[in-house]
Amino acid sequence: MAQNDAADVPVREERHHRMFASGISPLIISMSPDTIPFHDGHAPMGHYSLTYEIDNSEKATKAYISVYAPGVGEVQRFDVDVQPRATIEFLLDASNFDLGPTVRFRAHCPYGDTDWFVMGSNPMPYPQINSTSQIGNVVPAYVQRGHSNVGGVPITIAGSKFTRECTPETQVDGSNVELQNVVAIEKRINGLLPYDALQGRPVVVRHLEVQLVVYGPGYHEPTTQVTSRGVYTIASSAGTSEDIYTLSLVEQ
Repeated sequence: MAQNDAADVPVREERHHRMFASGISPLIISMSPDTIPFHDGHAPMGHYSLTYEIDNSEKATKAYISVYAPGVGEVQRFDVDVQPRATIEFLLDASNFDLGPTVRFRAHCPYGDTDWFVMGSNPMPYPQINSTSQIGNVVPAYVQRGHSNVGGVPITIAGSKFTRECTPETQVDGSNVELQNVVAIEKRINGLLPYDALQGRPVVVRHLEVQLVVYGPGYHEPTTQVTSRGVYTIASSAGTSEDIYTLSLVEQ
């Protein structure tokens, strides 16, 4: 059965401004292309076009774009002009970041086998998630980098039709991996994904977050405070507005 990579690329809906306490409202209108290819955990450099708006831009003091991968961290950041509307061209370079292996699951149940579900994919939307015989979601959606090779990640595979007779199948980059401590109950299967199967690598959500962050007059730069207990960075989100646009990862 096919895995759900293509189905997980979201259908773009019209995007709208949100209201913030600062009175400044950033919005990423569109990006082209709006997907990013990757293979063997790495994405090549690529040219992108991004159109954005900043409502009440006269109140803003600074704006920047941050590209972020949950499970890995910030990939890239650069300042942009503070203006009501602009289109920029930029080179997105995530080639030095390990986006981890592709981890996927399916279930074998009395009624048949499910399709593969790739860890980090979007959960199935409501109301389908409550009636489907497929996997509706897998949690957690990502695994942070830097974990040890001892133990594992507790995994929950959710499916509205699952019974105690269902058993899981797991693959990491196409190689079979056995979940440990598997317990199947109504509507979900719990197990432990061994860390050594990931070889110290992260597992990322199947998209990158492109954030447009704008500072208003109420924003204050983080400060460092040294105390007898250590060094602390003091920051506040006051005066900050942001919008997030997702670039879906498409495996090549």
